[in-house]
Amino acid sequence: MIRILKSSMWVALVLTLIFGSATATFASEKNHTGPEDMVTTYKADDQSTQGKAGNGNDETPGEWYAGDAPTNPVPNAPVLLFVPGLNNVAQIFWEDNDMRETAREAGYQTAFVQLHDAGGASADMWDNGELLAEKVEEISEHFDGRKVAIIAYSKGGVDTHTAMTYYGASEYVDNVITLSSPHHGSQLADLAYSSWAGWLADLIGATGDGTYSLQMGNMEEFRAEIDNEPGAYAANYYTLGGTDWGSMFSSTWFGGTYLSQYGSNDGVVTTASSALPGGQELAIGEWNHTSIRSGETFSEFENYLMAAPSLSKITTFPGESVKDDMTPTGTQWVHGGPLEKGVTNKTSVSIEDDVEQVQLQVLTSEPLADLQLKDTAGKEAATKVQSHKTEEGVFAGAHQYSLTVEKPKAGEWELSIDAKDDSAYLLVADFHTKADLLQGGTDHVDLGQQVSYQLNLNPKEVQSNSIKATYQITQSNNPTNSKTYHINGQTNVSQNFSVSEGREVYNITIDIEGLTQSGKLFKRTVIDSVYVD
Repeated sequence: MIRILKSSMWVALVLTLIFGSATATFASEKNHTGPEDMVTTYKADDQSTQGKAGNGNDETPGEWYAGDAPTNPVPNAPVLLFVPGLNNVAQIFWEDNDMRETAREAGYQTAFVQLHDAGGASADMWDNGELLAEKVEEISEHFDGRKVAIIAYSKGGVDTHTAMTYYGASEYVDNVITLSSPHHGSQLADLAYSSWAGWLADLIGATGDGTYSLQMGNMEEFRAEIDNEPGAYAANYYTLGGTDWGSMFSSTWFGGTYLSQYGSNDGVVTTASSALPGGQELAIGEWNHTSIRSGETFSEFENYLMAAPSLSKITTFPGESVKDDMTPTGTQWVHGGPLEKGVTNKTSVSIEDDVEQVQLQVLTSEPLADLQLKDTAGKEAATKVQSHKTEEGVFAGAHQYSLTVEKPKAGEWELSIDAKDDSAYLLVADFHTKADLLQGGTDHVDLGQQVSYQLNLNPKEVQSNSIKATYQITQSNNPTNSKTYHINGQTNVSQNFSVSEGREVYNITIDIEGLTQSGKLFKRTVIDSVYVD
C-alpha cells in the first residue's frame, strides 16, 4: 500500500529547506496580512499540526479565503483555487505578489487555502492531500457546485496530485496547473539530510515530514506508485518550470548554484523535476522559484484553466529519461562542521588544473568575525567576500558568504573562518571546468534491502591508483543508523551495501579525492538518496 512511503520523522534539527516559495516566513520576522484583505474567511474544524518540526507559521490549517468577486466574470469559469507549497501560507499569493489581483481582473473568482504547513510544521503529501481534498469539496459546494481549477505552487503540486488520485478531489476538478512543482523531488532535500549538512542543521532549524517526503529516493518510489494508479490523470495537468536563480543573495541563488550540476533550475526545483508524467508542459521560462508564482505567469496558463487536453501535446517523461536529466555532473565539493568562538577554522580547498572559475559559498548559523581565502602561495586572494543574512529562502536564517576566483592556480588554497560565537558552517565549492571527472553519471539497483550504487570516474582524467572514495549511508529519519564504506585505488567506485530497515529513505553522501592525470589533487562530493523496500 502506498501509504507506507510516509515515515515517522525523527526530532532532529536539520536545515529548513523552503521548496515552496522559497519564502517560508517566520512569524517572528513577518506579520501576514489577515482576512481583512479578503471578502470572507472560512474557518476550519480543529486541525492537528502535522510534522515534527516548527517552521514559525501560526495560521489555521484548513482555513480558506474567498477573493473579491470579479467585476467582469468569465462565463462558466471555474473557481481558481491557489495551493501553497512547503512551509508556505496562503498569503504568498497576495503579499508582495499580484497573482490574486491579476486573476480577479481577468474575470475569475479566486480562493486560497491553508494546508498543514501553515500551522507551524511541514506535512507530507498524504496529510496535505487529504486536507486539500476536503477543502476542494467544501469550496465547490460553497460556490454552488462550480468546478474548481487548481493552481498549485511548488510542493503544492505534489499535494494536489495526491488529493486528486487518492482522496477523491478529482470529482470537483477538471484542470490542474503546477508552478515549478518538484514532481520528481528536489536534490536540496537530499542535501538537507547529507552528512555534511548536519553540523549546520543542529543550529539553523529543523525539517519536517514535507522535506523528508521530497528526497529524490522517496519521490522516485512515489512516482512509480502514483503514475500507475487508474485515477492518476483523471484531470488535465499542465506544468510550468523556471530557469532563473534570481539575483545574488536572493532566496533562490544558493539553491540555483547547488542545483546547477543537475541542469537548468529556478533555484529550488530543476526543470526536469517540474515535468509531470502524463501532463503537458506549457512553458519553461526565465522565472525563479519566487517569481513563477506571481501574476507574470498567469497569461501562460490562463487558456488552460478550462481547456480540454490536446492529446498531441501531452508529453510523458519516462522514469529513465528524467533520471538521466537529473544525474550530477561531478563539479562540486561539499564540506561542513562546527565552528568554535575564538578559534580559526582552516579548510583546505583543492583546485585541480584547468579550472576556469571556482565559487565558494559558505552558510553559517551565526555571523562570522572574518572569512579569508589564501592562494597556493599563502597570500590573501584578491577577491571580495560578499555577505548576506538570508531572511527567507532555501536556508532561511543562515548567514551566507560568497566569493569567486577567476582562473585560479592549481593547488591547495586555504579558507579561514573565524566565528564570533559558537556556530557551524556548510561549504559548497562549485568548480567551472571542462574536465569530465565522472563517467556516465550515477545509478542504483535495489534488491530488497540490498542496494548496488553505480558510480565511475573517468580514467582519461584521473589516476586510478590515487582514488579514495568514502560512502556515508544514513537512514534519513534515524541518523544513528549509519554505515561507512571505503574504496581505494580504482576508478570504479561503485558500492554494494545492505540496510537493516526496509521501507525507508537512505541518504548517500560520497566524498571522492584523487589526482588528475597531471598530478593535481581534486575533491568532489556526490549526494543522493534511495528508497529501500
